[in-house]
Amino acid sequence: MSRILVVFLVLGAVCSSSLADPLYRNSEDVQIPQLDGRIVGGQDTNITHYPHQISMRLRGNHRCGGSIYNAHTIISASHCVNTLTTVENLTIVAGSSNIWFPTGPQQELPVREIIMHPKYRSLNNDYDAAILIVDGEFVFNEAVQPIKLAKERPEHDTPVIVTGWGTTSEGGVISDVLQEVSVNVVENTKCKSSYPILLTGRMLCAGVTGGGKDACQGDSGGPLIYNNELLGIVSWGTGCAREKYPGVYCSVPDVFDWIVEASAAYDYVGKVDFL
Repeated sequence: MSRILVVFLVLGAVCSSSLADPLYRNSEDVQIPQLDGRIVGGQDTNITHYPHQISMRLRGNHRCGGSIYNAHTIISASHCVNTLTTVENLTIVAGSSNIWFPTGPQQELPVREIIMHPKYRSLNNDYDAAILIVDGEFVFNEAVQPIKLAKERPEHDTPVIVTGWGTTSEGGVISDVLQEVSVNVVENTKCKSSYPILLTGRMLCAGVTGGGKDACQGDSGGPLIYNNELLGIVSWGTGCAREKYPGVYCSVPDVFDWIVEASAAYDYVGKVDFL
């Protein structure tokens, strides 16, 4: 799954955490929130089917996914940007199915401002949502479009779709072509059996019985979609596509108000009045 490597150990009353690049996940059999991934068990797709999908680039290299909210605002994960000290060399690329060889009129804009959710906790990636303001505006066409936000969670076992350029296997390499995979919502009461300590009410789980389909390293920050609306933001998980370990997403319905208010507060002068 796309996420940042957070090592969480509990020994009595002692706990510790460490972060790694969001493009990599730990493969050990321990419960580790892994922040960055890629699609496992999916298939190639075209950006015109998911025109809200973007690639966040740092110095030209794919770092995380994300979704277009409006012409100048991107929604992604806080764990994708919380270790950055500057927006220098951070860009957003939209409009292409292939991250290395543009398949159409690809658009790339530099990031001007990063707004992380004020309640974000790197220890377990609670409130793992962030807004990135680009310098300029994307021109909408069939390959570049905004996505609406979901206001409610669907029922347990509802089919949803996750997309991205993350690795297609645990510990693998990122995909050149945009991937899509269908998974099912796992209600939090059931997901708690896999993540009894780390899971919170701001998180949403999705996977399939027996494993084999999931987001993975490099998919972090990317979209989980239901009814053409943004339901979740790829956040973390134990390994990729493992049985009994669903992927974990920031639940958009639970950060809906913050996204709307924080994006509206941006005044186009490079200043955020909301936070």
